[in-house]
Amino acid sequence: MTVRTEEVPVVATHDLYLYGLVLGDARLPSGLTGIAGGPVRSEPLGSLRAVVSDAPSDREVGLPDDVRDHARVLDAVAGAVPVLPVQFGTLATAGGLEEAVPADRQDRRAADLRALEGAVQLTVSARYREEAVLAELVAEDAEIRHLRERTRGRDEMATYDERIRLGELVVAGFDARRPGDAALLARTVAPFARATSDHEVTRTGDVAELALLVRREDVEPLEDALETLAAQVADRMVVRLVGPQAAYDFAEEV
Repeated sequence: MTVRTEEVPVVATHDLYLYGLVLGDARLPSGLTGIAGGPVRSEPLGSLRAVVSDAPSDREVGLPDDVRDHARVLDAVAGAVPVLPVQFGTLATAGGLEEAVPADRQDRRAADLRALEGAVQLTVSARYREEAVLAELVAEDAEIRHLRERTRGRDEMATYDERIRLGELVVAGFDARRPGDAALLARTVAPFARATSDHEVTRTGDVAELALLVRREDVEPLEDALETLAAQVADRMVVRLVGPQAAYDFAEEV
């Protein structure tokens, strides 16, 4: 007896890696590659488009290089059009993008993107030249000057308490300078920022770090203003500007 079998069509399903969402008429930068070197493209998602590439077929996503590639793609797209970041490591099956971003959330995401039109995120930071500020403290504070002389070249254990006190005074000196210098940075960028977000600084030498939402036409004037500031404070601070970036600080991550 012969058993007849019907061939069942095989539907190819491959995983897509999601970077972010853009408006439906957005055009991505050409030649952009993502995780594992996969070409980046956009796929329709209701009134939006999802920025995707094919996920690696031979391994899971999660390497440090993958994290960097995820951010690099988002920042490259943000340089051209508004983009909402998708959480790192988000995968979807081909044809299953709606599972990652359901229809009831798409209108809200479209509104978020329209609110970002014409603007980019930039991040500005300032950091002390620690030796220069330490020299200021030594010149201004007699106790710091005395303790530096007392501990220089002497056994660490024998001068342990003095070194602790010296460290406390130096940290306090940096802390006392930080508010004024941070305010100077904030005043410099204020005329060019639609919105700002303060990032917490944790190292002794950090002055401030600010995320800025800036109109595209104001990016160059902002750069000019920061170059002027950097030249004025070059002997004691380093000012750094990074961007354009995806609007991590001004839009909810998908």
